[in-house]
Amino acid sequence: MLEADKEPPRKHNREIQSLEHALEILRSQPQQEALLDVLEWMHPNNKNRSGFDIYSQSSKASQVIHALVNDVLPHHWSSICGSSFEKNLRMKVLITQILRNVGGISAITTRLKILLTWRDDSEDRSQVRTLPQAGPLDDVLSLFESVLEVDGSMLHVWEGLSASLSNTTRRWLAWKELVALLGDGRVLSIVSEADDVVAKASQAVRVRSWLSDGSKYSAWIGRNLAYVLENPQNSQVNDSNDWKVWVQMLERALTLGHIDVIIEAVYDRVISGASHLVATFLAFIMAMKGSTKRIVIHSLLRILAETTSSTQAQSGSGSRGIGGSAALLRTLSRDDKGVANVLVEWLSSDGLVQNLAIRRAVIAALAQPIDNLKTALSESLRTFGDKLCIKHAPILQQEGTTENLLLLTGYIHRVNPQNVAEMARSSLYLNSISNRLASSSARASLLGMFVGMAVSELVDPPDKRMNFSSAEVTGPQAQRFVHLTAVRDPLGSIEDLRHDSATSESTIDEARKLPPTKAIPLGDAGQALTRSKVVSIEEIDSASEPEDEDLPTYAKPDSDASDSDDDPTIVNRDKPTAPVYITGLLSGLRDTENYDRHTLALTHASSLIRRKAAFGTEVTDNIEELASVLTSLQDKWSFENFQELRLQAMIAVLVAQPLEAGQWFSRTYFSGDYSVSQRATVLTTLGLGARELAGFGGDNTTLTKVNQVSKNADLSFPSQQLPPKLHKIYAPEAPITSTSKQLENSILKPMALRAADALSGPNILKTRTFSSRMEVDEKRTKAIPNPLAKTVAHGFFFPLTGRFQIHLKSSGHNSVVTGTMLLPLYLRTLSLLLHAAGSSTLSLPLMTAEFLSLILALRSHSTASHLVVLDALLFAFLTVMEVNGDREGQRRLAQESGKEVLEMEEWIRGVFERVRGDGDEEERVRALAAGCLARVRDLVDSEERMLMGVGVGFL
Repeated sequence: MLEADKEPPRKHNREIQSLEHALEILRSQPQQEALLDVLEWMHPNNKNRSGFDIYSQSSKASQVIHALVNDVLPHHWSSICGSSFEKNLRMKVLITQILRNVGGISAITTRLKILLTWRDDSEDRSQVRTLPQAGPLDDVLSLFESVLEVDGSMLHVWEGLSASLSNTTRRWLAWKELVALLGDGRVLSIVSEADDVVAKASQAVRVRSWLSDGSKYSAWIGRNLAYVLENPQNSQVNDSNDWKVWVQMLERALTLGHIDVIIEAVYDRVISGASHLVATFLAFIMAMKGSTKRIVIHSLLRILAETTSSTQAQSGSGSRGIGGSAALLRTLSRDDKGVANVLVEWLSSDGLVQNLAIRRAVIAALAQPIDNLKTALSESLRTFGDKLCIKHAPILQQEGTTENLLLLTGYIHRVNPQNVAEMARSSLYLNSISNRLASSSARASLLGMFVGMAVSELVDPPDKRMNFSSAEVTGPQAQRFVHLTAVRDPLGSIEDLRHDSATSESTIDEARKLPPTKAIPLGDAGQALTRSKVVSIEEIDSASEPEDEDLPTYAKPDSDASDSDDDPTIVNRDKPTAPVYITGLLSGLRDTENYDRHTLALTHASSLIRRKAAFGTEVTDNIEELASVLTSLQDKWSFENFQELRLQAMIAVLVAQPLEAGQWFSRTYFSGDYSVSQRATVLTTLGLGARELAGFGGDNTTLTKVNQVSKNADLSFPSQQLPPKLHKIYAPEAPITSTSKQLENSILKPMALRAADALSGPNILKTRTFSSRMEVDEKRTKAIPNPLAKTVAHGFFFPLTGRFQIHLKSSGHNSVVTGTMLLPLYLRTLSLLLHAAGSSTLSLPLMTAEFLSLILALRSHSTASHLVVLDALLFAFLTVMEVNGDREGQRRLAQESGKEVLEMEEWIRGVFERVRGDGDEEERVRALAAGCLARVRDLVDSEERMLMGVGVGFL
C-alpha cells in the first residue's frame, strides 16, 4: 500500500472540558482527529460527559445536533464513508449512534428540506442543473440511511427517551414527534423528493434509496416493531398501557398504504422466532383499538392465505398449512373476543374471495366455543338466501358463501346435531333454498341444490333425503360441495407454519444452487483423455512422402465461433445445455446471474412446457411455481425477444392446465404486487391462451396468431412513450388490442356490406352468382370441439369479473387496475374470452348477464369519458350482441336482459351524438357506436313484442 494511503497514527485524545468547549470545536471547522474526540466525548456510553445527555431534548442537545448536521458532516461525511480505515469506521458508528434519536432524525429531515428549498428558490433555473446540488443531497441521504438502517432503531430511541426523560409528559411529546416523522410519512415524502432530484442530476446509474421506496420503508417499520416483540424487556412493556407507544406507531404506519408489507415483516419474525413471541404478539394485538385490530387481522389472514395453497383444501384431510394457521388464529382469538368477532365478520365478507384452505383454518380456529360458529352460520345462511345477492353477487363470491355454509354446518352437526335439524326446519333456511331454486341463474340454482342435498344427508333418513334428477348434481363438482360437511381440520401447532416456510425456502435455495450440466467422460477413454498431453510438434513435409491412397479423406470440420478468440484461455467450453426437466427449467429461469443458462431456459420454456404437459405430472405439480416465476421475470440482460418468449411460455402454462393456471393468473392480476407491464402481460396471457384453447391459435386463423407475437410489443411505462401522433405510427400495438381490432373488423365488415348493398338499389336489378357445391364446402367452417367451454366460466371469466367488482368496491376509482392503462385491456380480454367461448357454451347466459352488469356499472366510472375506455366499452357490448346473435341468444337477451340492453342503447346514442369525428380515434368510436346501435335495432326488430313491455317500464 502507498504511503499516502496508510492510516496516520492516532494521537492522544484531546481533553473536552465542557459542553461549550465541544460546541466551540464543532463550530471551528474541526479536523477528523478533533471531531473523533468530540464524538467519543458525546457518546452516551461515556461517563465523563459533565451531565450532558444527547437524548434530553434540551436546547444544548439541539445546538450540538444542529452543529454536527449542518456545519461538520457536510464536509466530512463523504470522506468518512469513502475510507475503510479503522478510525473512519469508528467515526461512522459514533455519528450514527449519536444521531439515532428524535433530535437527530428531526435535524436530518430539516437539513433535507433546507437543501430542497434552496434549490427551488434559485433564480437561475438553468444554473440549478449545473450546480453540485446532488452532492450535498446524496450525502444527507447516505447519512439518513446509516442512522436508520438498523432494525432496532426505534427501540434504541425509546430506550434513550425512557432513560433521559423522567417526566412522562415530555417523553410522550418527544415520542409523538418521532411518530409524526416516521409513521406519518414525512420522512418518506421528503426523502423521495430529494432522491428524485439526485437521480435526475446524476449522470451515472444510481441505486435509489430504500427510504424513498414505500414498500421497503414499510418493511423497515415492520422489522422495527418485530424487534420490539423480540425484546419486550428492553422496551419496558408489561401491560396494555405500555404497548400504546408501539400501537401508536403502527396505527400511523398503516396509513402509508403498505399494510401487508408491515404485518408480513412482523409475522415472519413471530413465526421464525422463539415460542414466546406468539404470546407477545397477542398482547400487542390486544392493546390495539378495534379498527386497527380489524386491519391487522385482515392483513394477517391475507398473508396466511398466501402460505396455505389452494391445493391443500382439495382433500378432506387436514394439512400442515391449515393446521398451523388454525393454531395461530386460535391462539390470537382465544382470549380476545374482538379478534373472534373480526374472524366471524371476515368469513362473510372479505374471506369469500380467498382460497378454501384459509377459510377452513379460520373455521377450525373458531370451533370452540360453538357460539362463534353459530353466529357465522347465521350470517352465511342469510347471505346465501338473499335475493339481491343471488341476482347481482359474483359467482365466485356465491360459491365461497356456499362452501362456508357447508363447512360450518358440518362442524356444528358433529357437536350438536339438534342445532342443524332445527336450522333445516327454520323459515330462513327454507326461504333460502326456495330463492335459490327459483333463480333464473343456472349456477345459483345449482348451488341451492348442493346445499339442500348436503343438509338433507345430515338430518333426514335415507328414504326421505332430498334428491334431484339433474345430471349435474351427481358429478365430481357436486360431490366436492356435498363432502364439505365431512371436512374436519384438527388444530396443529405453530411449528407447522415454520416447517412449511423452511421447506419452501430450502426448495428454492436448492433449485438456485443446482450447478450447470457438465460432460462426464465415460470409461477408460475419458480417463486417457484427461491424462494425455502434447509432447512435441513435428512439421512433416507432405511433398516428401506420397499420400496413402488407402486412407479415406474427410471433409474439413466446421469452424467453432468460440475458437476464433485470440486468447485460448477465455474460451468457454463449459456451456449449459437446454433444460429437459421442469425443475431444471425453473432453476435456469431463476439463475439471472448466468446469461447463457438464463437465456437458454427462457428460449426453450414454451416448447418444454408444451411437451411435458402431455407426459407425466411435472407440469401439473409445478404449475403455480411456473406461473409465478414467469410472471415476475425481469429482463435483466435486455434480451431481444424477451417479451415474446415470456408471453409464449406463460401461454403454454395456461394451455397445459387451463383451470388451475387461469384461476391463478386471475387472482394474481388483482392481488399480486406487480407492475403495470406485468399485469398487462397477465391479461394478454389469459386472452390469447383462451383463444388458443378455443381453436383460434393456429397460423391460418384471421384473428390472432400466438406464435407471431410482435417482438417489439414492450408494454413500457407511459412516460417513455412518443407523442400521440408519432406513437400511433411507430409504436406497435399490444397483442390483445390488435386481436380485438381484427375481431371488431370481422363483426362490423358484414354489417357495412349489408348496408351498402341495401343502398345500391332493389334486389331485382342485381346480378347473382351461384357457386358450385365444392366451393361452398371449402368455404364452410367445420365444427370442432371447444375445450375452452368447459373451463372458461370458472377458470377465466368469473374470477376476473368477481374480483374486479370486489376490488372496485374496496379500492374505489384510485387504483391502477381501474386506470386508463389497464381498464381497456381488461375489458378487451373479457370480450375475447366471451367470443372464444362461443354461443354453445352452457355458462353463456351467466357470463352475458355478469358482463352486461359490469359494462353498465363502468358507464359512470371516472375514466369512462376517455376515448380508449369508450372504445373498449363499446367493443365489449358489441361482442355481447355478436355472441348472442343467433335466434336463441336474442330471445334470451330480450327475456332476461331487455332492460339493460335498452339502457345501453340510450347511453350509446348519447355517445354517438357527443363524440365528434375529428380524428381517427373519434371516427373509430363513432363506428363502434353505430355498429352497437345497429345490433340493438336488429334485436328490437326480431323481439319487438317481447321488448315492448320492457320499454314501457323503462320509460
